[in-house]
Amino acid sequence: MSDNEQDQMTQEELNEELKQAIDENPEAIAGFIQRLDLTNELLDVVSLGTKAMDDEMVTSIVGTATRLGELADSASDPKTVKNLDKLLGALRDAGDPENIPNSTGTLALLRQTMDEDVQRGLGFLLGLAKSLGKSLD
Repeated sequence: MSDNEQDQMTQEELNEELKQAIDENPEAIAGFIQRLDLTNELLDVVSLGTKAMDDEMVTSIVGTATRLGELADSASDPKTVKNLDKLLGALRDAGDPENIPNSTGTLALLRQTMDEDVQRGLGFLLGLAKSLGKSLD
């Protein structure tokens, strides 16, 4: 028997096993074929995306991801988290109608600077402005 005849026989056996599997469980085979079609479609989309990307795009995406990682690292610093939490709480409270002054003229502004909380808030904002100014160099 030649190798070709053995391959032929093996192919015939495989065909028989496939027919038997289809006869025994046609729903499972149909589901498998549907999933296989979906997998092929997904692979086609990935292939198109891969072909569309060039080295410059990959470099840009990697650079952006690196920068986002650095920002996330900075944002996770405990001091930053604490200050952001304070700032977000203050923004929430500032939106409350009870906290909005009735008068916002020059004299009302000067009167507000006498309030201890306003003074502390202005101190924080001045510190923020100074740090921001230093970082702009």
